[in-house]
Amino acid sequence: MAPWCFLESSRLWYLCGSPIFQIIFKYLFLLLCQGTTSTASDTTTTSTAISVTASIITSSTDSSTTSSTTSSSTSATVSNTTTSSTSATVSNTTTSSTLATVSNTTSSSTSATTSSTTSSTTSSATSSATSSTTSSTTSSTTSSTTTTGLSNPCYNGTYWNVTGVTYAGTGTNGNAWNQLYAPSALFIDSDDNMYISDSGNFRIMYYLLNAASGTLVAGTGVGGTALNQLAVAGIRYLYVDVNQSIYINDAYNNRIVRWASGGSTGVLKAGTGTGGSALTQVNYPYGIWVDSTSNIFVTELSNHRVTKWAPSSSTGVVVAGVSGSSGLTTNLLFSPAGLYYDEANQDLYIANNGASTVVKWTAGASNGTIVAGVSGSTGSSANKLNGPTGITLDQWKNLYVNDRGNNRIQFFCHGSLTGVTIAGNGTGGTLLSGPYDVKLDSKQNVYVPEYGGGRVTKFAKL
Repeated sequence: MAPWCFLESSRLWYLCGSPIFQIIFKYLFLLLCQGTTSTASDTTTTSTAISVTASIITSSTDSSTTSSTTSSSTSATVSNTTTSSTSATVSNTTTSSTLATVSNTTSSSTSATTSSTTSSTTSSATSSATSSTTSSTTSSTTSSTTTTGLSNPCYNGTYWNVTGVTYAGTGTNGNAWNQLYAPSALFIDSDDNMYISDSGNFRIMYYLLNAASGTLVAGTGVGGTALNQLAVAGIRYLYVDVNQSIYINDAYNNRIVRWASGGSTGVLKAGTGTGGSALTQVNYPYGIWVDSTSNIFVTELSNHRVTKWAPSSSTGVVVAGVSGSSGLTTNLLFSPAGLYYDEANQDLYIANNGASTVVKWTAGASNGTIVAGVSGSTGSSANKLNGPTGITLDQWKNLYVNDRGNNRIQFFCHGSLTGVTIAGNGTGGTLLSGPYDVKLDSKQNVYVPEYGGGRVTKFAKL
């Protein structure tokens, strides 16, 4: 019983005088004092529970706060909710319903905490557990960063081994599963597996990482115009989406076909099969890219344009160049070939074959900007190109160009118009025979299909 209860009951005894009133008043005050003691006890318990919960969540609250009064309990509650306005509300409210609410909330938090800690919960033990968790997280992050281990070659000055190795094919044209015939284009997926446009065999081959032979995934090996066949001639660039569907520029059939993963025939996605300049047609489609929403971008060599085809549309939209017009001015394309699309910035990088340049063109803009080569001037110097075909970019937007007419791969640091020959220079390295494309794997190794060499050559990153 609280001391003030005795004091107040004695006073009333003296004032009232009557024994009956004295007994009644004394009994009532005893009851009131008992309730107050119980409430104070509950408040202390609540304060302790909330203090422990706050210590577990923030890992910085001292365990001594468990003996705090209702004011300390409110502070702990604010620590959980991180709302200063809540602190004011709780501190001003003294009703038993508010205490019950806090008690319930604390009970829920404490229960969740108890399931992940021992029954003897202290602030030091919580601090230890938090420290252990943080250490584990840091270790995991560091491991992930180390695994990536890529660095911008323009900053560290390291390039590629100029001596290539045969990665696919034998170097002799043939149609066996380990052979290629006039390979013209590549696609490398996120697992570094490779799709090869095996043009001379009218098929697309799939090579698992470091496999000695491939698997047929599109075409029959016999050229034709049926949807399960690929054209008897023509360079076929390709793109593979996240569902492993293969989009193929079937150039001499003047169409784009999509083969579902494991499918035995293609589905027409763009063009009619007859070359023309109408927006329902394509004319010698060359480069191809498919964005994250399945829009198809196609360079048309003979129409001097890039068209965009929505997933369910049979009509394309011109997004670069002027249909049917070629030239060396910045608003025109000249026999565009390879294509790379930077979707985040909506920038198309186009191998402008006829002008011997690579241009950067925001989709839908009226003009492009030269990022490699000198318009209308061919050559083998560091700032010139000769009929570029395939192109690609790395994560730093450095540019890799298959300089077809010079039988070499040129590397341009982002923003530079001066290239460095990284493959095919023939000086202490490997000669290339009719390269048409260039691609990178996840480790920045460079791969080149040799149309005249019957193989895909790998140049390892140093």
